[in-house]
Amino acid sequence: MGNSGKSVIIIGAGLAGLSAGIYGQMNAYNTTIFEMHNIPGGYCTSWKRKGYTFDGAMDWLNGVNLNEKDSTVWKELGYLDGRKVAYSDEMLCVRDREGNTWSFHSDPEKLENELMKLTSYEEDKEIIRKLCKDISKLIKAPVFDFIKPEAVFGPIDQFKMLFKFLPYMKMLIYYNQVMVRDYAKQFKDPRLSEIISYMYFDPIIPQSQFTPVYQLAGMNKKLLGFPEGGGGGLAAFLEKRYKEMGGKLYCKARVKKILVEDNKAVGVLLQDGTKHYADVVISACDGRAAIYDMLDGKFVNEHVDDVYNKGPVYPSLLRVYLGVNRDFKNEPHSVAYLLNEPLDIPGLYQNHRKDSIMIRHYSNLDPSFAPPGKSVINSVFFADYDYWKELYKDKERYKKEKEKVASIVTKYLEQLYPGIKDQIEVVDVATPVTYERYTGNYRGSIKAWIEDTTDVPDKLKKVGMTLPGLNNFYMIGQWMSYGGMIRVATSGRYVIQAICEKDRKKFVTHTA
Repeated sequence: MGNSGKSVIIIGAGLAGLSAGIYGQMNAYNTTIFEMHNIPGGYCTSWKRKGYTFDGAMDWLNGVNLNEKDSTVWKELGYLDGRKVAYSDEMLCVRDREGNTWSFHSDPEKLENELMKLTSYEEDKEIIRKLCKDISKLIKAPVFDFIKPEAVFGPIDQFKMLFKFLPYMKMLIYYNQVMVRDYAKQFKDPRLSEIISYMYFDPIIPQSQFTPVYQLAGMNKKLLGFPEGGGGGLAAFLEKRYKEMGGKLYCKARVKKILVEDNKAVGVLLQDGTKHYADVVISACDGRAAIYDMLDGKFVNEHVDDVYNKGPVYPSLLRVYLGVNRDFKNEPHSVAYLLNEPLDIPGLYQNHRKDSIMIRHYSNLDPSFAPPGKSVINSVFFADYDYWKELYKDKERYKKEKEKVASIVTKYLEQLYPGIKDQIEVVDVATPVTYERYTGNYRGSIKAWIEDTTDVPDKLKKVGMTLPGLNNFYMIGQWMSYGGMIRVATSGRYVIQAICEKDRKKFVTHTA
């Protein structure tokens, strides 16, 4: 593998870069990946602390049902072969202020029965019936195959998708246009309205489309799951597979500039001053850094400038991780607790005071994340990048603010689980600056663009995977594919397919 003589340099060993490297090796290209961090994975990562594993990225992975078409990229990468996958019948639970727990079941009948208990208004019940009926329809709908990034869809691709989903189009358009917050406001019962607003984990998530209908349908069909090892396990597998196929990976190798000759990308200049040359350069790193820093903004047009300077960027996260000497196996894997008194946590997105706290019991999804009889708990908040970036200038203040956040979360958990304060063995806090430092992503963004009803998707289609006036250069990853692990991995597949087409050679794939 990798013996065609044509060389490819890939900038970044995140999920997109590793995927492109593997598919490149499959198709006899000689690929080399340069990664700024000391380990590959990018956002798709986890780290260990005193026997506990803290996952930095994975909530649920799409495409884990090997009998469905959306699993193609994982089958070709070989990732799911023999790997245990945790499935759940519930997307998450909401525990109200009276201590009642309400579950978002993936079974439409169970979901309808659950939500009906929350209202006496007939108008609300009609909306609930329609919601659950629509989920039932989506369970029977064709599966989106994720073979080609939507950002590079042409008219034929659009027609095929339209034809495939035509019986469901009216419903899909509605749920793609209505925001979670607006959908929840339809309900007359205030308690039901509030609980529905948590169907996408957190009501403050900016401009969130009502995608929980797709998630619930997907969970029902076992299209979504939590594979053993989580994000770190996925990255480690892809690294191993890539190297076994003859790919070359260099970590602690930050790319400073993309070398250009006669309007062709010909290689990269590393931070250490060394130059490396190739026939093709693929950027699988932060899109803004590649365009405006590594290429000095020389290959842009109004479409590139418009989306990268005006496109709404998805915010970063503030995460609190706890390793606890206590077994929480009987707790739901994800619970949103509604609070009587808001949590005054510093540095949150848009300075929100939190009326709820989201708790994830990761070791209930993967028991290997904690030693026997112990647990990993994670609490996650959308965060204000500017606040934490400014604070980082004073390392001591930054450290104390992280400790303050952990203390606030721990204090509340003590109310939920008396005695937990003395059972906590490890505490770790990740801020937007943490994600920016280790991934290089602009403002520590976890998902690139906000997927709302703006024209960002249309703008991205005008940009695509290339830049105007620059040949032998491609961009992949979340900045051109809207984010999400399966979309990012697919972008790595598709870029090699595009290079094969340009080289007039057959694109080949095979499983591990």
